[in-house]
Amino acid sequence: MKQFIEIVQKKSRKIIGMMSGTSADGVDLVFVSIDGCGKEMKCEMKDSESFIYPEKLRKRILEAMKADALVRDVCSLDFELGEFFGDCVNEFIGSRKLKEIDLIASHGQTIYHNPPGHASHSCTLQIGNGDIISLKSGIVTISDFRVKDVAAGGEGAPLVPHADYILYASEFESVALNNLGGISNVTYIPKGGSENDVMAFDTGPANALIDSTTFKYFNLPFDENGALSSKGKINGDLLDALKEKEMAYILKTPPKSTGKEIYNEDYLSNISLDPYDLLRTLVEFTAWSVYESYRIYVIPHGLDRVILTGGGAMNRTLVESLKKYFGKIPVEVANDWRFREAKAFAVLGNELICGNPSNNPKVTGAKRPLLLGKISLP
Repeated sequence: MKQFIEIVQKKSRKIIGMMSGTSADGVDLVFVSIDGCGKEMKCEMKDSESFIYPEKLRKRILEAMKADALVRDVCSLDFELGEFFGDCVNEFIGSRKLKEIDLIASHGQTIYHNPPGHASHSCTLQIGNGDIISLKSGIVTISDFRVKDVAAGGEGAPLVPHADYILYASEFESVALNNLGGISNVTYIPKGGSENDVMAFDTGPANALIDSTTFKYFNLPFDENGALSSKGKINGDLLDALKEKEMAYILKTPPKSTGKEIYNEDYLSNISLDPYDLLRTLVEFTAWSVYESYRIYVIPHGLDRVILTGGGAMNRTLVESLKKYFGKIPVEVANDWRFREAKAFAVLGNELICGNPSNNPKVTGAKRPLLLGKISLP
């Protein structure tokens, strides 16, 4: 406890942020130095690394996301993944000879996300137990960031807008940060705006349908650089059918969130098409769904630039389709495209230590601002 009190009293902290997204391909780690709290916070990323899940572990994670997953298997996986995350932290620290790390902020691996408005009780589950990470690393660990927001009537997502506002707000341009993970989510920050002016929500699928189709037909985890989809042709009939199917979610007014509980193999049932054409059509559908959400909810407020992050930013076919839809509005890939969310959760962990709420009720729909995260002591 003395160690934790000393960390709270510090004005500057060294933090490792960890993020594993809905694509479930691995975990991203960043080492950041943070000075201060809230809007005046300064965050500098010093180092980063991605650790790929071993194939057997990734398979178990994907199986745990299915409706017929057994509780005992998910429970076991929570511990196993916590050990894996702890090992990643130790390797990351050891290989770089990092010293005096104050905190780990771990998002965990989302297995199930059921926001308010669905038939069953709202809930969310991220595994990779924080107590185990803390025990293995000997470092205070913050995890389970989403639960309290959902408990307070919120979507539990997106949570990165608070960090985005701290790191990217500008007096001179209105910017949209769009993460293309398994799911596409946008944070829109109007120029000169307050945090209450920020808009953020899940637009729909990003890599989810593309990855599942790539694995099904090509036995590959993802469409590297968009090489496979670039060989196919867009099927107009399927594209129109997917658009019609997706409009119900697109027309749902934010705050809103979604997940791979929706965008999985079942979403594409009873489709018979050349695999390359199917993949190209899904890329086009994904780009359209992102743009259509912007057209309705973001662009009318003014938009100067779109910045892409996440694995989908490396899919050239997807990026080119997005640029086509956005036309004169610049679309670019961020320099830290892979590590934005890991850095964001380092910021959110620091905010908890500062005693600052880090959800945005306007974005998530929660009843009030909340301190997010659970603290695990070594």
